[in-house]
Amino acid sequence: MTQKTRVRIILVALMIGLGTIASAAEGEIRLQYKAGDGLKIGDGDNLVHLQSRLQGRFTYTGLEGATDTDGFAVQRGKIKIEGYTLKRTLKFGLQLNAATRARATTAAACTNAACTATANTITAESTSGAPLLEDFYFDWVPVREFGVLAGQYKARYLIQELTSSGKQQFVDRSLGTGPFNFGRDLGVTIHGIVTNRDLGYHLFAMNGDTLNTLNRNRGFLLGSRFELPILGTYLWSESDTDNSESQNLGIGLAYAYNEAVSATQNGTVAAGTKASHGTLDVGYKYHGWSFQGAGMITRTMEGAKLTNWGYHAQLGKFLIPKKVEIAAKTSSVIFSNAVVNQFEHSVGFNYFIAGHGLKLQTDYAFLPNSRGQDLNDNRFRTQMQVIF
Repeated sequence: MTQKTRVRIILVALMIGLGTIASAAEGEIRLQYKAGDGLKIGDGDNLVHLQSRLQGRFTYTGLEGATDTDGFAVQRGKIKIEGYTLKRTLKFGLQLNAATRARATTAAACTNAACTATANTITAESTSGAPLLEDFYFDWVPVREFGVLAGQYKARYLIQELTSSGKQQFVDRSLGTGPFNFGRDLGVTIHGIVTNRDLGYHLFAMNGDTLNTLNRNRGFLLGSRFELPILGTYLWSESDTDNSESQNLGIGLAYAYNEAVSATQNGTVAAGTKASHGTLDVGYKYHGWSFQGAGMITRTMEGAKLTNWGYHAQLGKFLIPKKVEIAAKTSSVIFSNAVVNQFEHSVGFNYFIAGHGLKLQTDYAFLPNSRGQDLNDNRFRTQMQVIF
C-alpha cells in the first residue's frame, strides 16, 4: 500500500464520517478542540474524533562489556480517526503509525541459475517515515450485552497490550509481556457486558499472522477474555490520573489457542506448533495510588513440549494529585529451554500536564543478564507525549 493510498483512505473515512453527521435529521453540529484530546465533530448521536499522537523519545543503554548505545526516535507518530453513528450503535476506527523504523538492509543474491554472478538486493525494505496501517475496524453494538467487532485491531488478550501505548505508566510496556503479546491482527470478536456485576466478555477468531497479513495457513488464533470489575470500574488505562474518589478494583482472565506460521516467543515456539496461552491480570486505583499485575503462560501441545511463563507488576503513587507521579515495576520472562531468561526492574517519574494527553516521562531500568554471560545492562529513557 503506497503512502498516497493511505492518505486517500484517511480522506475517504473522514468524508464518510462528516457526511454521516451532516445528514443527521436533527441536532446542532458542534466542533470541539481540546489539547491532549484532539478535534471532535458531532451532534450527540453521531461523532467523528480526529487525533494525532507524538511520542518523542531519547534512550541511553549502558551495556556491560560492550559499547553503550543512545539515540533519539519518534517512537510513535499516530494519526487516528474514530467515532460512531446510527445513534451510537455503530462505532468505527482507523489508525496509522508513522514512527521511526529501521533502515533498508541488503544482501548478495544470485543473478543467474549457476550463481556465477551476484548483486545486492534489498532484504528488508525501509519503512522509515511511511505510515503503517494499524487499525481499521467497525464495531456494531445494538445492545449492551452483544456487539460484533470486525476488521484489524488488537487481539482481546493481554492487558498491557490492550492498554494504549499512550496510557502507560512507564515510557513503554513491560519487557516481560512482549513475548506473550499477539498484537494486532485481522478477525472478528463477539463481545458484551452481562450480569448485574458488569461482567465483560470477548470471544475472538483471528488469522494469527499479525497485522496487514493474509492467513498463511488453515489455522486461526482463537480465544476469549473475561473482565470483572469488583469495585468501581476496570479500564484499559494505567496511573490514577483522575485521583479516584472511590476504589476501582478489577480482574481479567484470558485464554488463546494458536498455530502460528512463524516461530514465536524468541524462537522457543517453533513455526506451525500448536500452543495454548493463558493470562490473569488485576488492577487497582484509588486516591492517586495504582497497581497492575499480570501473569502469562504458554504451553506447546505437540513436539518437544515446553512451558514459558512470565509476569509483570507495577505500583504508582501521585505525589501531587493528577500532576506528579512516581512508580516502580518488575517483570520477567522464564523460558523452558536454553534461551536467556529476561528480567527488568524499573523506577519511573511522570509529570502530567494534561493527563495522558500531554505528559513527560522518565524511567530507569536495571536489566540483569539480558544478553547472557552474566552481563548486566542499564537503560535510561525520557519521552514527551503530545496528543493534538
